[in-house]
Amino acid sequence: MRFIWTDYNAADEETVEKWMDRTARKNTGCEDGWADYANACIEETDTVLGENFWLMMVSEDGKPFAAIAVALWEGELTISELVVAPERRGHGLGSALLMELLNNSGAILGKEFVSAKAVIFPDNTASQKAFEKAGFRFESAHPDGDAWYYTYRK
Repeated sequence: MRFIWTDYNAADEETVEKWMDRTARKNTGCEDGWADYANACIEETDTVLGENFWLMMVSEDGKPFAAIAVALWEGELTISELVVAPERRGHGLGSALLMELLNNSGAILGKEFVSAKAVIFPDNTASQKAFEKAGFRFESAHPDGDAWYYTYRK
C-alpha cells in the first residue's frame, strides 16, 4: 500500500480543522467543522467505531494529508466524508486513497467490501472527478436535486 492509514483521534482534531477552509465546509457535510461532524457520528446510538463506522487519517511520507469517514450502511460501504489538505488538493491523492481503500478494505478497515456508495454535492466537481477516477459511477440525483449518488462495484 502507498499510504499509511490510522484511526482518527483527538490529537488529529487541530490538523483536520486547519483543512476545513471555505471550500471544504461548502463541499462536505462538515459545515460546523470536522470535529463537530465526527463527534455527532460517534455519539449516534448505532455507531460502533471499528465495526460499522471508521474515522481515518491518511498519511504519505509520514505527513497526514486527508481525513475520511466511512460507514457500513445497509450492508454497504459508504464514504461519508473525505477532506484533503488544501495544499494537496488537485494532485490525484483523493482518487488514489479511495482506490487504495476499496482495494484493501480488509487490511484498512478489517472488512472486505465489493461495493460502495457516496453522496456528492452537484457543484463539487473536484470530488465527482476523484470518485469517478477511483471507479465510482453516477447513479442518480436526490429528488430535490441537492445531492448526487455514486456507486462502486468491484
